[in-house]
Amino acid sequence: MEKGKSSAEENEFPVQVSWIRKMQFVASDEKGHAIVLDTSKESGGDGTGPSPGRLLLMAVACCTAIDIVDILHKSRQNLTGLEVRSRGVQTSEYPKYYREIYLKYILKGVGLEKSRVERAIQLSEEKYCSVGATVKGKAKILTSYEIRGGDGAMP
Repeated sequence: MEKGKSSAEENEFPVQVSWIRKMQFVASDEKGHAIVLDTSKESGGDGTGPSPGRLLLMAVACCTAIDIVDILHKSRQNLTGLEVRSRGVQTSEYPKYYREIYLKYILKGVGLEKSRVERAIQLSEEKYCSVGATVKGKAKILTSYEIRGGDGAMP
């Protein structure tokens, strides 16, 4: 624990962001996990990590990916690979928030049932993905998916 930082404060604010240099920061949590965030050179950074906006897209994609893996596993689907690709469309004026977030699920497995995949995506979007639910107030989340056979590598 840092000097001067109480255990109560750590519990109240479990995530912190520390400025390193230029536009580079390290974000960490109470468990010691950390990630470097930065901006592009055009924005005054060095591009040593994702920008906060890109991190948000990653968080939405990962949150729903966790749901999809869990739901399909519980419904006894033979999922062998999953990628969730994400892109956002920002407004042109500040604060330039994401007005649309596109998620494309690429699922790999043997005998994956289309109806179960669609249901897993729907459940994640409507019930389980807390990150998606948080951004839905501003951003419309649009999804698509592709099912690939169990043989071959993910691209």
